[in-house]
Amino acid sequence: MNEHASTARLAPAPMDFRQLARGLGTVITYAAGDVIFREGDEPAYAYIVLTGRIEVSSRGKLIEQVDAGRAFGIISLIDKKPRSATAKALEPSEIALVDAKQFRFMVETTPNFVWYVLSEVVDRLRATNSAL
Repeated sequence: MNEHASTARLAPAPMDFRQLARGLGTVITYAAGDVIFREGDEPAYAYIVLTGRIEVSSRGKLIEQVDAGRAFGIISLIDKKPRSATAKALEPSEIALVDAKQFRFMVETTPNFVWYVLSEVVDRLRATNSAL
């Protein structure tokens, strides 16, 4: 049996957390080219893309493009270490900023959110490995 097929059966159906994030977090609109955070910044939020697209890069190298419905900035919020990448808007984008307290609330009250976070972290790890 394919390992990915086995893992896929464990995870619940994907959910769109944009509405929940919009209700809990602060929503900010970024113009194309706006920097959301820079490599080395202290973490204050995780980010969920409500509309638009974000570029995540490290040391000038593209790591990943994050589309609407996806999240970024999660790892630094969890481990409280400085940002390992820079994020900027590729197009006009609405982003929900979710602070540590709100993030913890979502993890504790919305079981599918844990799967969402895990899938985002795994995707980021794979994207980083591919960029190396």
